[in-house]
Amino acid sequence: MSQHTLDRLKRLSRILYGFSIALITGLAVAGAVLTAMALADAGVLTRAFPGVVRDPATVSLPARIVSIVLGWIAIGLMIHAIRCLMRMFSLTGQGRILTQEAATWMRRAGITLFVLAIYATVSRTLAILLLSMGNPPGERQLTIGVESTQLFSIFLAGVFLLVAHALVLGSEIEQENKGFV
Repeated sequence: MSQHTLDRLKRLSRILYGFSIALITGLAVAGAVLTAMALADAGVLTRAFPGVVRDPATVSLPARIVSIVLGWIAIGLMIHAIRCLMRMFSLTGQGRILTQEAATWMRRAGITLFVLAIYATVSRTLAILLLSMGNPPGERQLTIGVESTQLFSIFLAGVFLLVAHALVLGSEIEQENKGFV
């Protein structure tokens, strides 16, 4: 690897590290604001799922709280994946690219992203069920569906895991090569 390429990789890692901090901050602030809004007004949640609830007043406080918790679980998974990537960015920024440690952090992020992609489908179904429980009989909903964006997220998480496993292999090969020198 040329020094120019290594320097560009280090610089990009530092930029992504900084962006990760901003992203985590944004997720936490947005989650806190949406939580406060949803606790104060059930209409906030019902607008997120149009056609699910006829009257926001029928959404119980426990249903709102559980829906909010489902959202925070997703935020927690996102933050965990970003923190794993931050560790990898930090190592890459130090020039420690093909290391077992960097590969491990990338793999952890990939696993978390895969879990998040599957969780997003399940949590949406649960949120719709919870929010529609206050509807009159015959208007409660159980919606199970998989959208193309969710399939694409699962696919990308799989690609991410594949690259992480390749990085593990690369780090093992680099360690072997260091043993020969």
